Amino acid sequence: MALKDLMARTPAPEPVRPEPTPPPVAAQRPAPAPAPAPAAQPVTHLGAASAISGQIRCAESLRIDGRVKGEIFCDQVLTVGEGASVQAVIEGNTVVIGGEVQGDITARSKITLERTARVTGDLCTPGIVIQEGAILEGRIMIGGETRAAAAQPTPARSSEAPKPPAPRPPNATPPPPHP
Repeated sequence: MALKDLMARTPAPEPVRPEPTPPPVAAQRPAPAPAPAPAAQPVTHLGAASAISGQIRCAESLRIDGRVKGEIFCDQVLTVGEGASVQAVIEGNTVVIGGEVQGDITARSKITLERTARVTGDLCTPGIVIQEGAILEGRIMIGGETRAAAAQPTPARSSEAPKPPAPRPPNATPPPPHP
């Protein structure tokens, strides 16, 4: 047989087809890193075993869990913890009371009395939150009043009878009659 005949009888090999390639996958980008958490404001902490007498001035937030006697001025958030005992005039931006306070409290933003709060003194603030169970013995001034307004005595109510004039000494001359 001729090579020509042999070639005609053998089937031609199938052409090799490349395996289909999967469609190109979009380049996977790594997940973006989570945004950094906002920096927590620094907090000065007076522990439960601490006791201070005098004046405290704090430009950052302040948490009191111990005992303080005197004056407290805080530019940020002042927190009096549940076990704390404070005998002081308090001024702050935001004041949160969970423990015992004896003294007037003035806040530029808000005062919060938690359910465990025991306060004896006047409160002066544009906003207030009093949780059920809190104990307050004092006045509350809400709105634009200033600390000076908190120090002024309360005017007599109209339902109260006016006080009679003070008695004159026995030697005093009577006032002249009205015309």
